[in-house]
Amino acid sequence: MEESATTGELIASLVYLIAGARLARLSCRTKQTPERLLGVSFLLMGVGSLLYSLSTFSYFEAWWAPLNFSGRISYVIAFILVAIFTQRVFRSEERWSRWIVYATVVFFITGVGGSAMSGDWEGFSINSGWYWLEWVGYAVPVTWTCVEAAAEHVRARRRLQVGLCEPLVSNRLLLWACFAALQVFANLITVGQYAAFEQDRVFTAGWDYLYSAVSISSLIMMWIAFFPPAFYRRWIEGADHTRAVGHG
Repeated sequence: MEESATTGELIASLVYLIAGARLARLSCRTKQTPERLLGVSFLLMGVGSLLYSLSTFSYFEAWWAPLNFSGRISYVIAFILVAIFTQRVFRSEERWSRWIVYATVVFFITGVGGSAMSGDWEGFSINSGWYWLEWVGYAVPVTWTCVEAAAEHVRARRRLQVGLCEPLVSNRLLLWACFAALQVFANLITVGQYAAFEQDRVFTAGWDYLYSAVSISSLIMMWIAFFPPAFYRRWIEGADHTRAVGHG
């Protein structure tokens, strides 16, 4: 992994850890399951990014495989929690939605377990069928989240026009859909990353730069969605107020 990519992973780790801690603390006050699920998920993503970063430093070279495997497991659990979050928030009454969560778990367990038993503890062997089972496990939660959040945003915009939804709520759904869409894109990029690694046994700079750019962009979407700065809140609320007056 190039130095720039390592820096990107460390930034991602810091942002996820802070966001996760804040949402976990919020869930302690509100006693709400969605905040708890996302909080723990972000904390695990932060831990996973940190472990992947540590494995690139020469001091931890002997721990390359254990660190990567531990980071891998952290991300797997985090994405399972994202699937549970999506099911609870958007489709809690739909029985079929539970099967998407179950399928995600099965893809992960089969993919990770199979590759580990074949000796690929890091999960970098793209030519293995186990890799693709795990890859689908990552793709399903974020794709589902993107679709559900985007659809709910459209409905929220309609409610907003008649005063039944807050502007920030509608905007949060849009940003969350953008976050998920960028995560889908990042998941696709890893195919190119791992294909290059399979051939050259090194992560190439081009793929690393692209992945870092997409990853950091998704972090920006996530942060603004849940922790919008004051100026951003004023802008969203002011813009929607202006449109409402114009329609009136």
